[in-house]
Amino acid sequence: MIFNSQEAYERLIVELDRRAIKYIVHRFSSGIKMIDIWYNDLFYVVQIENNFAGISLIDEDNGGFDTTPDTKIFTVEDFLLKVRSTF
Repeated sequence: MIFNSQEAYERLIVELDRRAIKYIVHRFSSGIKMIDIWYNDLFYVVQIENNFAGISLIDEDNGGFDTTPDTKIFTVEDFLLKVRSTF
């Protein structure tokens, strides 16, 4: 199955808006999107690349200054399951 990055992005935004979760989207010329998310006093970064989505919790143990997410997800459905279980 091919990862559909646009579908993953759109469905993430629907979930965040529906739950009134604060976020900011950063778009890059490469097509990659980074979404900063604040939820329950925690800070997460979701990166949506061409062939996967990644989720990272940014805290004192993980400063977030790398490009490798804590978790990589390769299908839109699995990504949505992770989003729903995280937020």
